[in-house]
Amino acid sequence: MLKFIVKSYSFRKILILCVIFSGIFFFSSYLFDKLWSSSSAIPIINVNDVYDPPMNYDNFTRVNLKMVSSNLLAIEGNKKFRINEHDSGFEYYDTVVIFFPDVSFDKVNKIFLQFEDSIGPDSIYIVTAKSGEPKIFYNQIFYSSIIVFKINEFTDDTEQFRINSEELARPELLTNNDTLISKVFNEFNSNIDNLGLAECGTNCKILREICNRFEVPCRFVNLQGGDVDQTGYADHIGYPLHVVCEIYSSRLKKWYVVDPSFGFRFKNIGSSEFLNAVEISNRYVFRGVDEIVQDSILLTKRTLVGKDYFKYYENVTFTKLEWKNKYTIKLVSVFYGKFIYFHYLYSINFSPVKNGFYYLGLKTIMYAFIMILFINSVIFVLVKRLFSVKKPVQR
Repeated sequence: MLKFIVKSYSFRKILILCVIFSGIFFFSSYLFDKLWSSSSAIPIINVNDVYDPPMNYDNFTRVNLKMVSSNLLAIEGNKKFRINEHDSGFEYYDTVVIFFPDVSFDKVNKIFLQFEDSIGPDSIYIVTAKSGEPKIFYNQIFYSSIIVFKINEFTDDTEQFRINSEELARPELLTNNDTLISKVFNEFNSNIDNLGLAECGTNCKILREICNRFEVPCRFVNLQGGDVDQTGYADHIGYPLHVVCEIYSSRLKKWYVVDPSFGFRFKNIGSSEFLNAVEISNRYVFRGVDEIVQDSILLTKRTLVGKDYFKYYENVTFTKLEWKNKYTIKLVSVFYGKFIYFHYLYSINFSPVKNGFYYLGLKTIMYAFIMILFINSVIFVLVKRLFSVKKPVQR
């Protein structure tokens, strides 16, 4: 049977079609990437995707909310909590009744809860409003003093959501790690002639090594004037690439920029809060350079760069952890070669060619179109062969 199929006319035709369409498939992929000409990163839609605190500093309170019946709201906390009007002790889970409007159009449900290690109470205001249909209401979170992490969904693995105090930084560092940050700067400045400072990438590596010694969270941030991963100078792009560091301050509860090449930190005039790369990029474009001042914290200013040098870089790129599955990585690199899955891009001048989602979507449509043509070609060969078969002579 197998031998008959292999030697059949239809099988040979389909085999030829497979070879032809395989060539079309991979040539089209090559041509698509050639025409795209720019590497595509994941666009940052929610800045929290890259500005979450480091794991050992993430002591922030969060809750998940889920309606378990028509008027009963369940709350899951990442720390133990208690609802103020309840007599129960501190737990990770509790429920509260939601009341509906009777005469008025809407009703505000005020939920006050206390986390086990918090000084004061937190609150969630849920507004229940009437719809045009009888007995149908809309629930909306009007205000919350804590992070609402998920709506109508609880975590599958609660241990992944709950805070493990054993993995956190020491209590005093959770509150304020400025002393360690100052030690980093002092170490850098006191050894500046022996550090081997060079270009911005090397300078950032040196600063990060010192930060690691003092257990200060530090990461690289790429500033780019052209497309993602584009190197070299081009007149129409301007300055193509600069690398800075961001360190995490537990006092400010945020990451902020330290540029070891020029020794700068940045802050708004009249403010003591230092700015992260996205904040600086936004301020320079939309609010003008006179609102930001430099804090020269390191002794490495090698050029008279003006305070507005950020204006040369339209993209801010963060590197996230790479995927661990090597087969997925290989698959993506073969079929979506221009997609950089570990680069998260924030841009003040976003174009579709820098957007990895556009790239994935359009190339997938191209692949699907070729596959539809192939499947229809195979069906055509089989149907044509079926109609060409002679009917047996009736006797």
